[in-house]
Amino acid sequence: MGYKRLNSVEDLMQNENRYRIFSAIQRSPGSSYTDLRLLLGIKNGTLSHHLTKLEKEGLVRSKKMGMFRRFYPSYGYVPKDLEEKIMDVVLSKPGISQSSVAKELDITRQVANYHINSLKRRGQLIVRKAGRNTEVFLR
Repeated sequence: MGYKRLNSVEDLMQNENRYRIFSAIQRSPGSSYTDLRLLLGIKNGTLSHHLTKLEKEGLVRSKKMGMFRRFYPSYGYVPKDLEEKIMDVVLSKPGISQSSVAKELDITRQVANYHINSLKRRGQLIVRKAGRNTEVFLR
């Protein structure tokens, strides 16, 4: 069995597995790899290959959210994860306290603290003590 160069979206969608994967992502945006594998009954290697092709051709986008990679049609909305939302809040309000970030995003202080510290370790945020509070800035 030989391989053929794909020149168009129509060529890309002639493969039945690829078409089924793309259709499933359109019906259920945000499906994880495991969701797709179980829903479609496709083996790991086959699913991985076709998802890579669909991403490379720009028909599908993926986003790591928590432990899972989620897949979306390229024309659709991809939700922001919590750390991106925290970065947006800090960008709009430099020096905001961790408690205020938590209130702004309607999350607990502990969850805000965990993600802010994670962003700090990766060098994306600067956290300064200001009395009992902390001030958060973008790096």
